[in-house]
Amino acid sequence: MTRTPKFQKTVFENGLTLVTERLTEFRSLSLGVWVKTGTRHESPKTAGVSHFLEHMLFKGTEKRSALQIAKEIDQVGGEFNAFTAREHTCFHLLLLDRDYNLGLDILVDILMNSTFKPDEFERERRVILQEISMVEESPEELAYDIYFEKIYGSHGLGKPILGTEKSVKKMARKDLIEFFHEHYRPDQLVISVAGDVSHETIKKKLKPLARQKWPGRNQSSRAQDKRLSKSPQVQSGAWWVNRPTEQVHLIWGVEGPRFASSDRFATFLLNVYLGGGMSSSLFQEIREKNGLAYTVYSSLSPFIDSGVFSIYAATQLEQVPLCLRLVEECIQKVKNKGLSKADLRMIQDNLKGTILLSSDCVESRMSSIAKNEIFLERYVSVKEVCREIERVTIADVQRVAGQLFENSRRSIFALGPKPSLKIAKKFGI
Repeated sequence: MTRTPKFQKTVFENGLTLVTERLTEFRSLSLGVWVKTGTRHESPKTAGVSHFLEHMLFKGTEKRSALQIAKEIDQVGGEFNAFTAREHTCFHLLLLDRDYNLGLDILVDILMNSTFKPDEFERERRVILQEISMVEESPEELAYDIYFEKIYGSHGLGKPILGTEKSVKKMARKDLIEFFHEHYRPDQLVISVAGDVSHETIKKKLKPLARQKWPGRNQSSRAQDKRLSKSPQVQSGAWWVNRPTEQVHLIWGVEGPRFASSDRFATFLLNVYLGGGMSSSLFQEIREKNGLAYTVYSSLSPFIDSGVFSIYAATQLEQVPLCLRLVEECIQKVKNKGLSKADLRMIQDNLKGTILLSSDCVESRMSSIAKNEIFLERYVSVKEVCREIERVTIADVQRVAGQLFENSRRSIFALGPKPSLKIAKKFGI
């Protein structure tokens, strides 16, 4: 039996957007509040405030304590979580469809009635400082934080999502509340729902959010638009940061396509071919054939007006030059020779399979329809995505590889023990 999800969208008078995809064969339901605010919207003074707010919206409202919120979700076997990214923040619930009323009531409550109590604020400050310390002990995560700072400089896209120890220690409660009132406005929110609940049912439940004005919120979107400064060109160069780690954590990157780029599907396929799995070119060359790294992969980080295509590998200090040479060889091969028909078919089937498998998860569908609304301002079905993947040709992949991998545009970063002069010279520092 073919699944035909029903998508609907409503934009309320105050700018709040509701998107739903009805999936009648599921018992589970995913609800998400997506805020078009992230690290790139922060000032140096408020670095890390988006992530701080993510934590604080779990910490109590006028009618629920933090414990009550947790208990109400646990009682029905649900899950409530959140994450902060460079351009958005998301709060998401997974429940049985019968419990949609509870889920929506909690989401409305935290958006309209959170209290940000001083004692909870100070307690959560300590938690976030511990979280920052954990990143220092995770070389892979730390390497990416520093790498983004190197390639984007002082722009918000280059700043760590958690903020810094200094900025979090200096954060004042009033700074957090001001940021909340300025950015958590209805015209900056997308409510996304996937599961077996009707669009009209959700609309009725969202009446408190759909009213014209929200108390204390800045009603103008101009302030938000001004803070979305154009991203700079991704910087090329070579950087080495000394750390007493057992391995060197390498990141090789170039500027990639933005989220809405017409080349995004060709780039997704290129990513699969180079470093998207155990059969990928990089995995086979660096791990299987040469045993240089346990972990090696490529990834895409698309944004509204920029993007990064990166390759990560963790290897021994003396193997850094060889590892980088093999990365370059894999890249030059696809750039100069392209793919075979068999290669293209394999990565198309791989990517479609991944997408189809994820479409069996309501959380994945909730996330997909929200991101498409935020970045593309339209609905994109799973069928449409698979059709676009099928349309990509060998020439498309080779053309995109040629555009991405221009010799002068490399940005190479290493986090690890201090290199010898010989290795430093080969690395380019």
